[in-house]
Amino acid sequence: MQKITFKNGHTTLCEYIKPDANKTQSFTVVYTHGFCSDPFGRKPEEVKKWCVEHGLGFFRHELAGHGSDKARFEETTLNTYKNQIFEIVGEMVEGDVIVGGASLGGWLSLMAACRFPDKVKGVFGLAAAPDFLKKYIEAYFTPEHKELLDKYGKVEFPTNDFTYIITKQMIESADENLMLDKEVIPYSGKVRLLQGMKDAALDWRTAPLIASKLAGDDVRVVLMKDSDHRLGRDEDIAVIKSFLEDFITFGGCAKSQSLRRI
Repeated sequence: MQKITFKNGHTTLCEYIKPDANKTQSFTVVYTHGFCSDPFGRKPEEVKKWCVEHGLGFFRHELAGHGSDKARFEETTLNTYKNQIFEIVGEMVEGDVIVGGASLGGWLSLMAACRFPDKVKGVFGLAAAPDFLKKYIEAYFTPEHKELLDKYGKVEFPTNDFTYIITKQMIESADENLMLDKEVIPYSGKVRLLQGMKDAALDWRTAPLIASKLAGDDVRVVLMKDSDHRLGRDEDIAVIKSFLEDFITFGGCAKSQSLRRI
């Protein structure tokens, strides 16, 4: 891991393993973690392992205000995170990419796909959570929460799984980037979505809604009846790996041929 200072002024840990030049498929998987989480849990570790085994590139990073940069968390907004992944996909990673991640990371991945449709050859979302702040506020914010937000500019925001600190600036920037209020999400590439139906932090119906709004036809949604927001069970990891296998074919090669060459 190395520290990288982004154009937004935040310095976070990143890891970039470039594709094996001798392999037929030479793209990089860019993984983005969730809100108030990190890129070092089981899901990113399994994605990294799979990429290395198949000669694919792998890039993971801490979001600004998280992990080694957590002292600056309250300075960040959704635009901070968006600009970070745009810089990664647009400038830091060479060649074609697959973008994906958990929760907020899924939202950011969809943003990157819409911003760089020619470079982003596919997206995988793991409990992808576009517009999650708006949904949480509508569902859980009380008049007392709103009073605290107006008075202090921030408020603790609990869910069944996590407790977040939400700033007024974060809410405003999230509202600037709403995705599910649009008729169409303008990305036509391959998309794979995994969602647990026992997710206490996100309505499981979000994944089918995302799928219905995507411009492309090559969209697959997998609902796991006994999985929660973390999607860390063996069964969940197996589905994630099946998604990655799907992306090996994006260049037009048959899957059996691609896997055999790798």
